[in-house]
Amino acid sequence: MNRWAWVTGCVLALAGCGGGSDPEPAPAPELGPVVIERLADLERQLGTPEDLPGLKPEEVEEVDGLVTMLASSKGALREVPLEAIREDVGPAAIGRLSEHLADSARKTALRLAAAELLGALDHPRAAEVLMRQIEQAREPWMRSWCAWYLGDTNQDQAVPRLLRRLRYEKDPATFLWLGRALLNFHNYGGLAALEDLATRGEDDNQRRTAAELLQAAAERAGVEPSQLAGLWASQRAEELPQPTPSLRLRHEIWKLVNELSEAHFQLRGVDDARHVLSNMGPWVAREIAPALGDTDAHVRLHTAQVLERMGPRAVSSGPALLAALADPSLAPAAAEALGRVGHPPAVPALAARSAPGQAHELRVAALRALGRTGLAEGLPSLRAAFQPDTEPTDLCQAAATALVLLDAGDEVAHWLTQQLTDPLADGEGAELALETWLWRGSEAERKGFVAALEAWRAAAGPPGVIPSLDQVRQRLNERGQLLKKLLPKLLALATD
Repeated sequence: MNRWAWVTGCVLALAGCGGGSDPEPAPAPELGPVVIERLADLERQLGTPEDLPGLKPEEVEEVDGLVTMLASSKGALREVPLEAIREDVGPAAIGRLSEHLADSARKTALRLAAAELLGALDHPRAAEVLMRQIEQAREPWMRSWCAWYLGDTNQDQAVPRLLRRLRYEKDPATFLWLGRALLNFHNYGGLAALEDLATRGEDDNQRRTAAELLQAAAERAGVEPSQLAGLWASQRAEELPQPTPSLRLRHEIWKLVNELSEAHFQLRGVDDARHVLSNMGPWVAREIAPALGDTDAHVRLHTAQVLERMGPRAVSSGPALLAALADPSLAPAAAEALGRVGHPPAVPALAARSAPGQAHELRVAALRALGRTGLAEGLPSLRAAFQPDTEPTDLCQAAATALVLLDAGDEVAHWLTQQLTDPLADGEGAELALETWLWRGSEAERKGFVAALEAWRAAAGPPGVIPSLDQVRQRLNERGQLLKKLLPKLLALATD
């Protein structure tokens, strides 16, 4: 059976299941060299990179003159060297401009003029030169300006590296221009950094600039700035302006997927690849979903983790993740991802995999996923699994947390409270579930929940301080004792 036929068959079989019936057992997946094939296909389409022509001595002088002219020009006169580099010299100038840019002994104005001319060329090799400076330059101003000029090009293949650089950048001002470049490429992975700078920037100018960048992005999307982050994190992410990815960008994406392979395994490289991929737009979820059928187990697992991290933005990968439940080695990760992306047809399959007789790790993952879907159809399975007298504690914890997420937290509040003061239990997991329960009750304006949540938060440790194990245990005990006093009244009010 062809592996794509297998995926299609699994999806159709699972999607057709009734709400209360177990899905038909899916056949074992037929795996293939998905990543290698995709890379080879894209490389064929891209062809062999062109060799750039060299410059004649007189052309070297011309490029140097254009750099000097741009560095000293103002207003409309600046267009003269920019047009000349595009129309008269072209990509042959990239090597010489790179020399200007990299030479720290040259005047700052000349180096920045070289960066602007490289941006004006709008060429893959020029983008590579700018990107290297963004990644390697010691001077924050150089990283900032190169990000600015790169962001004004059409070289979208730089987006993954911009995201990776954003992760490690320490200079707040450079954050601004990395975020701007990403927004210009219709990537919103820098929103959090820009929102943070808009409210907590080092000075008024920084805060104002960040706010202006967010406002401009919101206007392009036809929404308010405060709505951007919510849309990006939701299934409505495709309502934001979407890119049309170039072959070069798609090639970079599959190179990152290839970095997830066992053959290239390096912890930092894998972590960076997952981070970058999970901060890409909805189109990437569709692009990489076939990697769930790759022969490399590391690729399959890490691809599922990427889709999980993308959350609702990756909803298009739901059918592929649903089919991946038939892969025993991938099923727990696929279940976790299905919960995060929110794929309603997955509920019957997840319910079936939460039942006794399934592997313990898969049951726990399926229970967590049922809660994260937010769909009440998962409640019967969660209630059936929550059996503290017969089921393992971690499985009951997963079921209890899921019940809280489906607004059935009253049923498990007593048990979760007991876990807070049990040294052998997952006290911090119970703590998080209970805080969610109190918060949801407060948001729903249930009697007594607002005051209970305030008292609960008052028992937290000092902000910004990492507590010791003894301090964590003390906090859990305090909160446990608090809730033991409050629970009877809170639950009694719920029945009034």
